[in-house]
Amino acid sequence: MEAAIENRKSYSVAHIFNICFTLFLMFMFGRVVPSFAGITDVGMNVLGVFLGVIYGYSTCEIAWPSLFAFIAYGVSGYTSVGGAISEIMGQSIVYQSVVAFLCAGAITHYGFGKWFVRWSLTKRIFQGKPLFYIWCFYVVFGIACIVINQTQLMILLFAIWIDIADTCGYTNDKKFVYTGMVGILLSTMLGGGMIPYTSWRLGLAQNWAEVVGEELNMGFMFAMTLCITLIGCTMYVWAMDKVFKVDFSRMKAFDVDKLGEESRVLRPRAKRIMLIYGITIFLVVLGNTLPSGMWFRNFVNKTITVAGMYGICAALLMIMPSGEGDAKPCLVFKDVHRKAINWNSIFMCGVCVTLAGAITDGELGISNMLIDIFTPVFAGRSGWFVMVFTIIVSMILTNLGSNIAFGAALIPIVGPFVVATGMNSQLAGAALIYMINIGMILPAASSPAAIFHAHEALPDAGLRTKYTIYACLMSIVAAILVFSVFYIFVG
Repeated sequence: MEAAIENRKSYSVAHIFNICFTLFLMFMFGRVVPSFAGITDVGMNVLGVFLGVIYGYSTCEIAWPSLFAFIAYGVSGYTSVGGAISEIMGQSIVYQSVVAFLCAGAITHYGFGKWFVRWSLTKRIFQGKPLFYIWCFYVVFGIACIVINQTQLMILLFAIWIDIADTCGYTNDKKFVYTGMVGILLSTMLGGGMIPYTSWRLGLAQNWAEVVGEELNMGFMFAMTLCITLIGCTMYVWAMDKVFKVDFSRMKAFDVDKLGEESRVLRPRAKRIMLIYGITIFLVVLGNTLPSGMWFRNFVNKTITVAGMYGICAALLMIMPSGEGDAKPCLVFKDVHRKAINWNSIFMCGVCVTLAGAITDGELGISNMLIDIFTPVFAGRSGWFVMVFTIIVSMILTNLGSNIAFGAALIPIVGPFVVATGMNSQLAGAALIYMINIGMILPAASSPAAIFHAHEALPDAGLRTKYTIYACLMSIVAAILVFSVFYIFVG
């Protein structure tokens, strides 16, 4: 008993400070700090909740800052507590994340990850070449995000990477795990934004066309962004080896026989899960690519929605026979949900997406303040300066808040100056829409970022921030290089 008392631990002073400061920002920031630069009193309260959430996530944990965020947002004056709960938990990305976790978790739970590791590592082209394997892993799946939902694929790849780390003996190697998962986040973001033909990216492309008077040429944009994706992935893999000094020796010498005989063949249950998952992806892509006005396109995008499609996918897997003669469905909920669904990610995603959208509401004055700051910067500048500055500012802003909202705010600022300089509007438009997609440093930067930062395999906020900053810097360098080359010829 005395030994137990001696071993008792209490909160450190730093931890107590972090808790108190998080709560201060959430509940008192807007009531203590005077309004400035046209931000309203309510805007200051919402900004305080946003800052408190980010600070709490970075220094404490996910669950309790999320729950306090419900209350703080509800008493900010922007909405009620009931409205905050409905708004945060009513985000379609919350439901979509739950069913995506279920589907991706089922795929890995029933052996797909280990089968994929064995299948891919035994290919002659990859044997003894871990860097080439990782580069192909990033590039192939990054480009696949053109047609596959970025968030869903990223969740699946995270699970596969954890399987790779586990089977190769890297479970406790933070560099391998963290850099690898940042690479997945980066490659899926780079690939997912190459062609803005769906979702909010299409909306930004249409807004850009209205401002500059010229439709964005998506084929031309793809030519530029594909180069950036290839260069960005190449630079990141190089940095994993030369800058981060990741140890690839265990992966290079890994004996696939350690995976066991069960990894040689993909189970019938896993095959059926992959089949339904693949059909779901095909229907979502088809719905997004059919001409506007067609019944099926409207049905998928407006009636069922992407979240609903993945919900149907998960539900079907829970009733379809496994094919393994066990009188059970493909997805046994009680076997999968505890490991598959990451509630930290669910809370973080809902809270961050809601708050990031709120702080860029024009009525609160925060977005207007940003417009006042950046508009004078473009006056009298060359087309190349406008383009490069757009790349840098887009990257900064998307890592502070909602990529959708900040992208929409930047278009009316950048567009007129692009027209005034006489430069090719395709360059600046493509640069803005592409770079505004790469939000990863803070949890509120994007939905994928919220899921990434809440992943249970990545508890160290310092390492997450360090590697995502590197990834963003490499993206900026690749983007400036490629867009500058195109500017020389067509600018």
